[in-house]
Amino acid sequence: MKFTINLRRGATIAGAISLLAVLVGCSAAAPTPRPTPKHTAAPVAAAPTPVAVSIALPAQPPAPAVSPACAGNQPGVKHIIVSISAQHLYACDGQALYTDGPVTTGASAIANVDDSTPIGNFHIRDKAQNTVLSGGDVNGAWNDPVQYWMPFTAGGCGFHDASWQTFPLGSPLYTTQGSHCCVHVALDVVSTVFYWAPVGTPVTVEN
Repeated sequence: MKFTINLRRGATIAGAISLLAVLVGCSAAAPTPRPTPKHTAAPVAAAPTPVAVSIALPAQPPAPAVSPACAGNQPGVKHIIVSISAQHLYACDGQALYTDGPVTTGASAIANVDDSTPIGNFHIRDKAQNTVLSGGDVNGAWNDPVQYWMPFTAGGCGFHDASWQTFPLGSPLYTTQGSHCCVHVALDVVSTVFYWAPVGTPVTVEN
């Protein structure tokens, strides 16, 4: 009787062990594999197409005007030329014309004085601003205020503005109403020449 019971108990224990083995096997089984996510590479942006850019170059200064009056001048030399017959001034930078303008030269037709502008080769001897030109002759005295003064002869003939002159620069009236040997020049031209031409700049006065 005891043996039978033991067999039954053994069978029961064996069955329990088998069931336990099944359960353990189930719990130890490998998990169901999950699909591996696919990593899609981000699209690469296309390189921008090069765009041609036009860069404006700085404007080149215009070539200096060339005058026949400057044709005989030495390259690189500043030279002021006055034509009495043309009543005109030419400021030459080499063979190029830097500036020019009409003038009034000395009153050459007055009989009792010699107010004509001397002809020849000279040079600027000095420069002054805001001064008064004083003098006198048998016809009277003068005290003329000027903004720019550049004498080119030892006798005091020079370039200057003449705000008091009542007839146009370049007029043939210069022979009787002109200067006392000086060369009257328009204010804008004489100021330009004043700053452009240093002391020593050659001056030529021609007929």
